[in-house]
Amino acid sequence: MKLRIEPPEWATQLISDLTDMDRDPLPLAGREGETFEYDLPDDVYFEYGFRHPDGRILGDPRNEQGVVSPWYPNASSVAGPAYVPDELAEPGTPPAVGQTTRLRLQSDVLPGDTRRVTVYTPAGHEGKELPLVMVQDGVAFNRLGRLHQVADVLLARGEVRAARYAFVEPVDRLEEYGFSDAYREFVTEELLQKLDADFPTTGERVWLGASLGGLLSATVAVERPDLVSAVVSFSGAFLGTPQEREFYRTDDSWLLQQFKDGAEPPARWYLEVGTLEWLNDVHDLLAAELEKRGARYELVKRNAGHNWTSWRNGQAQALRYVLGV
Repeated sequence: MKLRIEPPEWATQLISDLTDMDRDPLPLAGREGETFEYDLPDDVYFEYGFRHPDGRILGDPRNEQGVVSPWYPNASSVAGPAYVPDELAEPGTPPAVGQTTRLRLQSDVLPGDTRRVTVYTPAGHEGKELPLVMVQDGVAFNRLGRLHQVADVLLARGEVRAARYAFVEPVDRLEEYGFSDAYREFVTEELLQKLDADFPTTGERVWLGASLGGLLSATVAVERPDLVSAVVSFSGAFLGTPQEREFYRTDDSWLLQQFKDGAEPPARWYLEVGTLEWLNDVHDLLAAELEKRGARYELVKRNAGHNWTSWRNGQAQALRYVLGV
């Protein structure tokens, strides 16, 4: 598929999935009137936009197709002629509404901020011992991903086992997900102790996240394998180290090095990454290390970038993999 983009006269930068959006934008100064053409896969889902002189990122005035994004809500999107969204990317009305419990915690290791966690138990399973899914970026996965509703549909079909979902919201995701010892102590000690005390559990725990949330989930898996039964990561930000917290501008990977040094991974990993992302290569390397260690894993690649539409397309497949009957 050939995509032709004509920047509006006011645009100072072109951003897209090919520039990691605004992290490596294409300057347009001196290129007024120039048209940009890209060869993309026929089944691609592609997001792009333009920087306005006032700093805002806006969509293409020639394209009315918007995006689902907490970061670039005004951007534009293009879907290739062979693109087919997952049937449960929009789960629709759930067959039954479960129980939602909202927790507010004051942490001893993260003083000063109230920590918010939303716990969802599927209908008919209140009070039962269930696996626990620890969901990073909880508000986004709850409201944009509607992960629990996808799970409800799959549960009603008999495709997955019932599980309890803890939607955990960070305060500063870049700082906390990016190798914060204190934050990992909070989620693995304080929060899990609270959840285990308030909700019956089977002891099976799935850690799920996207981007830096995927990194946090994988980091916990390496350091506390006793607390992790499976990892689900969408576009995991697996580049960077505790000393070099450049998650977008480095080739070093703390996670990959841990496995090369002999760390044993949990038995099950579900990994997704977009072929247009800067994270594509590190996922291939991680999959190779998991293969060496006999871990059960699935690596799924979509012709897309680092965005929520791609991740929503993968939620049902991920849940089938880690919670399948």
